Amino acid sequence: MTPSREVRLKPEYAEMYPEIEAGVWMAAPVASARRLARVRLDGDAASLARVLDDEHFEFRGGRPREEASMRTRFGER
Repeated sequence: MTPSREVRLKPEYAEMYPEIEAGVWMAAPVASARRLARVRLDGDAASLARVLDDEHFEFRGGRPREEASMRTRFGER
């Protein structure tokens, strides 16, 4: 079993994400859900692709985005 993906907001971007505590590791799906609850979507599916900007967050564990996307795209589990 693959460990869960975690995310940590970089302190210099804390003001942009008031719903996420900077410098604290948390489950990536939880951080994504918090972010989605605050942002207004423009109706473009691409806006969902990067809810947590790679420049603003650090990631660890789980599968990297590219590997997870390929796995989902081709129906592998």
